[in-house]
Amino acid sequence: MDKIKSLMKHGFNLAIDIDADIFLIFTETGMTYEIFKDYYFNSFLKDPKYSEQRKKIKGPKIIVATPNEETFFKLNCEKIIPLQMNYRNEDRCSMIKQAVTKLFENNLVELGDTIVSILGTPGIPGGTDTIAVVNVNEYPPILKFYEFINTIEKTKGKVINEVLNISMELAVEGREGKSVGAIFVIGDTEKVLKMSSQLILNPFEGHNGIIFDKKVKGTIKELSTIDGAFIITEKGEVKAAGRYIECTGGNLNLPLGLGARHYAAAAISKYTDAIAITVSESGGIIRIFKDGCILAEINPNKLNNSCSYLY
Repeated sequence: MDKIKSLMKHGFNLAIDIDADIFLIFTETGMTYEIFKDYYFNSFLKDPKYSEQRKKIKGPKIIVATPNEETFFKLNCEKIIPLQMNYRNEDRCSMIKQAVTKLFENNLVELGDTIVSILGTPGIPGGTDTIAVVNVNEYPPILKFYEFINTIEKTKGKVINEVLNISMELAVEGREGKSVGAIFVIGDTEKVLKMSSQLILNPFEGHNGIIFDKKVKGTIKELSTIDGAFIITEKGEVKAAGRYIECTGGNLNLPLGLGARHYAAAAISKYTDAIAITVSESGGIIRIFKDGCILAEINPNKLNNSCSYLY
């Protein structure tokens, strides 16, 4: 608890010193916020060092984010702004991305704002270990995607987000030191299968592999070098790999320079209700397709660099 209290102290004082717009706390059980509350009322407000400074500044908005519904309802009774996260992310940067989108949805943040955040390993009570400084100007490329995620059924949203996370890992890490390209098609699976065919024997047939299973994710990464698409249901079942998308592009309005993989992704998203995600072998750019158009274009290296961590 002393470690977390120290993080709260330094994080909040940093937010004051750099004139941050938001002080954002992530919590699973609410305990992290309780530690902050104790520091804020019993130490910070009584500290003469900040007495004159407090008269000159209004201070950051204090916002507490949680994916836990029970914790969220408890926070509603506090004198802070509670933020309900849609689901738990696997990493810190994804947590911040989801929170920034929710802040935009609730008109709590503007482009150009600075956020100082306190967070830790997702889903682990007491795992708070990080101070992050985020400039919101660096997030617009992905906001449209997360706004879309927040409008659809939660399970489907979690599946799409999980595929995006895998795509980002592939874009950054590649396989065995080499860049890879990939295409994932999520949803409307029966129709997608009718509009595609196997290039190789289907390695997922009969296995009931789920996208959230670590072994399945590892298998996807190992198979990422093969040609063809991964087909995934809205519930997260990986139905096939090495699938050739047979539908033609038609009247697709895509930027010049995109290859066959991107046209296949755009076409399958136009003629079905599926979402397609591609990883470009050259440059590692991730593109998300919906209704035949690019919904979002993401450079994962720039996204990773947008989270400045202070430990």
